[in-house]
Amino acid sequence: MEAFRTAFRSALSTPLMADSAFRRGVVPGVVGPDVRPLADGIRIAGPAFTVEANNDLVSILLALHRAPAGAVLVIGNAVRGPAGLTGDIIATEARRKGIEAIAADGFIRDTAEIRRIGLPVFSRGRIPVGPLKLKPEQKGIGELGATVRLGEVSVSPGQWVLGDDDGLLVLDEADLPAVLAQAEETLRKEEDLVSRLRTGQALGDLFSIEAFVERRRHDPKADFNAHVAAQGDAI
Repeated sequence: MEAFRTAFRSALSTPLMADSAFRRGVVPGVVGPDVRPLADGIRIAGPAFTVEANNDLVSILLALHRAPAGAVLVIGNAVRGPAGLTGDIIATEARRKGIEAIAADGFIRDTAEIRRIGLPVFSRGRIPVGPLKLKPEQKGIGELGATVRLGEVSVSPGQWVLGDDDGLLVLDEADLPAVLAQAEETLRKEEDLVSRLRTGQALGDLFSIEAFVERRRHDPKADFNAHVAAQGDAI
């Protein structure tokens, strides 16, 4: 799967992967807008190593200790509480180990330091308090290797997490080759389309938008995706 990681990092994006997954009949897990990247300009891909943290710092540290290089450490947090699940020390160790990224269904802290460390981190927001300072009723005992909630989807160990400025997607490893092949094909079509736009051709003309609208007048169920694909383009 290193070829997939390299291809995604070098030229692809989560919007392109989402579109390509649907074209191959694969429904990607869309984490949603509540879990956002701390820094812009990042692009990550890796298998999930999961922990249901329950605001238990010990379980987060154990997950970090056991997670292999290249993994995305996915931190669920079923026991809600106002605590930063990741800070500068965890980010430093994750960077040392070669962890691809951290994605937390909760808050983080030490954000300025994490930016300097350079570890890609996705979270619901920021807060200055750590888990150790919470009241006992706000904490539980974490569980490694659990299926966890991340934003609007569930993530199981070994599923692949893709992320960039537009957010996070989750895909089964078995679907990666087909989705990658479709994404590379779609990218070529989109690049060709953009090159034609730069020569002065109108997008509406390239998509024969007037013809499609006329067709839809008679057939409200007309599929624009199929219309564009029949012309050899993609959007």
